[in-house]
Amino acid sequence: MGDWTVRLWNEELKAPIMTSKFFKNYVLDASWSPTRPGVFVTTKMDGTLDVWDYFYKQNDPTLSLQVDGDGLKTVKVQEQGQLLATGSVDGSVYMLELCEGLSVMQPNEKNSVMQMLERESKREKNLEARAKELRQKEKRAAESTAGETVEKTPWEETAKTIEEKFWEMIGGKEANEGGEVAAS
Repeated sequence: MGDWTVRLWNEELKAPIMTSKFFKNYVLDASWSPTRPGVFVTTKMDGTLDVWDYFYKQNDPTLSLQVDGDGLKTVKVQEQGQLLATGSVDGSVYMLELCEGLSVMQPNEKNSVMQMLERESKREKNLEARAKELRQKEKRAAESTAGETVEKTPWEETAKTIEEKFWEMIGGKEANEGGEVAAS
């Protein structure tokens, strides 16, 4: 948390595997359901509590409740998953009961959510690997271009030195031949 979006992270990745749309109000806290692998709740600065059921709906909260007029600073779901407590910035505390559909694990939910998260993690890893590959390719191209510049300078200097020696030899020979002719 920490901005106007909800993001789901994998510790192995640099980017989130899920990012919600931007909300009008700052997201303050989040808590996973201990009984439903696909359910988590978030609180916002406008006093709204959002319940996300990632098993059924990934882009928007399944349920949004206006709990308080002030911001909801914290939220915690009970271990049995049916009750949750949320506290507002003014110190008010609210206890809410989630329906059975949001608190009892659905058939095959754990496997489905794990597969979905693994698929999104794999997709994000592939995107990171592709971005890294492109950065390395650009770096090699920049080094190659820089290397050509560095190589040209010594070669140009070497060619100039060889040319000077050549002309010295040619000029020296002519002078030497001319001297021999004059001495004869």
